[in-house]
Amino acid sequence: VQTAPRLAQTRPSPELLAAYFEQLTDALATMVQNGIVHGDLSAYNILAAGERLVIIDLPQIVDLVGNLNGMNFLQRDCANICGWFRSRGLEADEHALFAELMAHAF
Repeated sequence: VQTAPRLAQTRPSPELLAAYFEQLTDALATMVQNGIVHGDLSAYNILAAGERLVIIDLPQIVDLVGNLNGMNFLQRDCANICGWFRSRGLEADEHALFAELMAHAF
């Protein structure tokens, strides 16, 4: 059995990159709908299992509203992720992503 590589170690095609970003956006929306934030999300905390992403290192999740830094952690997660995707050629705006996630949160 081979372990899936971290997203940071991959060089996906433009099509797969876009699909990955959509998957990640959906996963983040599900998390905020349930009131949680990863808190340390980056391309190093995501595995690329073929065409599917798996978010790892979940023990540090924080409560989006109950934690005083919950919103800051979510903004940082958005910035980290969008920065990685932008560096690979995908237009990804952390402010737009954060706004979209906020619409799911409340």
